[in-house]
Amino acid sequence: MEAAEHLTASQRSRAKKDAIKSACWGSLSSVMIQDSAIIILFATILGAGDMLSMVTTATQGIASCLLLIPAAYLSSKLGYKKTIMMFTAIGAVMIMLLAASPWFGGWGKSVLLLSIIMFSMCMTVYGAAWFPLLDGFLLREDRGGFFGMLRFSWQTFAATFCFVCGLIIGENPKIWMLQVIIAVSAVGLLGRVYHVGRIPDGHQEKENIKLMDGVAEAISNKPLTGFSVYICCLYLAAYSTPPLTFIYIKKYLLVPDNILVIISSLALIGTILGFLSAGKIIDKIGIKRMLLFIHFSFALVNLALFFIGTNTVFNLMLITMLLATYGFFIGCSSIAISTEMMELASPNNKAISMAFCGSCYAAGTGGSRLLASLILGSGLLAPQWFMGSMKISHYQTLFLAYGCAIMFVCLLLVLVPAIFPKGNYRYMPN
Repeated sequence: MEAAEHLTASQRSRAKKDAIKSACWGSLSSVMIQDSAIIILFATILGAGDMLSMVTTATQGIASCLLLIPAAYLSSKLGYKKTIMMFTAIGAVMIMLLAASPWFGGWGKSVLLLSIIMFSMCMTVYGAAWFPLLDGFLLREDRGGFFGMLRFSWQTFAATFCFVCGLIIGENPKIWMLQVIIAVSAVGLLGRVYHVGRIPDGHQEKENIKLMDGVAEAISNKPLTGFSVYICCLYLAAYSTPPLTFIYIKKYLLVPDNILVIISSLALIGTILGFLSAGKIIDKIGIKRMLLFIHFSFALVNLALFFIGTNTVFNLMLITMLLATYGFFIGCSSIAISTEMMELASPNNKAISMAFCGSCYAAGTGGSRLLASLILGSGLLAPQWFMGSMKISHYQTLFLAYGCAIMFVCLLLVLVPAIFPKGNYRYMPN
């Protein structure tokens, strides 16, 4: 019997609503750090260069890669709801410290980076407990629709917040305006704590498996391992594109700050539409075709960005459309990954199995942005070069490298059970 079946239909319905509300309030800080231009602007005002600006967007992925499995073990011992509430509250304190970082003078950049790292560690523990908590009240047939509505809701909430911020701050925002925005996102985390506290924990017993035994079992799960390796490599090549584009727009195309924030919020609309429509698209064309379409679309968008090298109204509109398209497929892939991960996870080892897949996903997302920051900071690429009469910047060089790398990762599609099922797997896709 699934854990969710221990709850009544009314309890499950209320839990879904509270889960969505908690995700909406908590999304403000995470999206602000990982996917919007606000923190990049804040770090730039404090004197950060391209490398540090890019690192700030990578910390959540790196923390998840390194700590998600031990965090899952910790949450299975403490209890999923208690873990989320405790570490979300600590995360709110870290965001307030981030807002206060300009007041530390010469230590400002260090405090900024430290607070973001500590917040990312808290969100890693939150993420490790989140999916098992959802599994406690979600029936199998509810997963696709719920994940689509969940992510549609919080992305809409976060995109609206970022868009309004872009309208308010103007072309040259004062540091105090950005501090107020960051502080508001910290208050949002308290809203997450409140609504998670209202969710019933459908798990009747805590998992009793040892850490290393759980990891060994997850690795021996061939469908889960193959899918995890593919996702890691795909996102290692694909996940740096949005923040790199924001830096490219800011530093090379010299777009005003308020326009940059508005572009980043409009790009989130694509992700929102991806979340909203992913379930229906998967039902219509199947998970196999969806994954293939996502893969090649990532490559084509990066190659298109490579050819945009001037600041014109048309080019800015084109970049926004490309970012929205990219976000759409990121949204679709997120729904596909979540549903596949929950299906492939071992029933008696849910937390660590999901954490293993999540760690591989985070290794790709965080590693991609860390690698991009190191390349930008090292000066490894030529600032400019020419292809015929076309002048190419080092940012465009990275877009070209990403597009080629994504095409190369096609070789790993053989590891994905939904595309090439083989062997006596516990999960066989329709």
